[in-house]
Amino acid sequence: MAEEVLRVEGLVAGYTPEVDILRGVDIVVNRGEIVTIVGPNGAGKSTLMKSVFGLVPPREGSVKLYGEDITGLAPHSVTRKGVTYVPQLDNVFPSLTVEENLTLGALGVEDNIVRERLKQMYAFFPRLEERRMQAAGTMSGGERQMVAMARALMPEPEIVLLDEPSAGLAPAFVDAIFEKVMEINAAGVTILMVEQNARRALALSHRGYVLDLGQNRFQGPGPELIADPKVADLYLGGGTGRVDAAAAENGSAS
Repeated sequence: MAEEVLRVEGLVAGYTPEVDILRGVDIVVNRGEIVTIVGPNGAGKSTLMKSVFGLVPPREGSVKLYGEDITGLAPHSVTRKGVTYVPQLDNVFPSLTVEENLTLGALGVEDNIVRERLKQMYAFFPRLEERRMQAAGTMSGGERQMVAMARALMPEPEIVLLDEPSAGLAPAFVDAIFEKVMEINAAGVTILMVEQNARRALALSHRGYVLDLGQNRFQGPGPELIADPKVADLYLGGGTGRVDAAAAENGSAS
């Protein structure tokens, strides 16, 4: 039986007292999986990630890591429990070098372990080793995304949360980012991802969830969701649904 890493049950959350963005969301992520959350803009995808990470305290429901209740813990406490988060925007320290950014991901870790982890990250991301002394703010969007992902991996997390990792990137970097997601997962890292490029993300995911209006609509193996005519029509630009492929590419207000 698969070992559960993360379980979210009945999550209700929002940014103002009067408005619930999430209205009872349930998800499960098992060890070693890539699980992708898709849905239209405003569905609550990014709010879900922020609630799991403690940036948006849930009003109802629970978040459990290996069965331990971490609901509403502050982000630094969630990180110590083994959850790291790569936001869509402002995900690097622009004035710091690549190596300084990565080292910040392992604060409190012994120097010899940090050096070993840096070697591993440079093996995953050779481009970063070439630019290790370059200020992150001077890099391309795709390179900054790699810095952010590598920093999230530095503390050897139990699960990495990726919020729209391909958003705003040139096509070549979109390909590179998805390749890195698969490589990282193949190395044993569990990944929960929100992604606007729904077809591409679901194709490489073990399982996926479709959110709409803050609630679960569909779930199942990634390729099966792509093949589901109803999912394709409503959410993947497969026909007359209200969310087409172009809209999905226009960033997220989720």
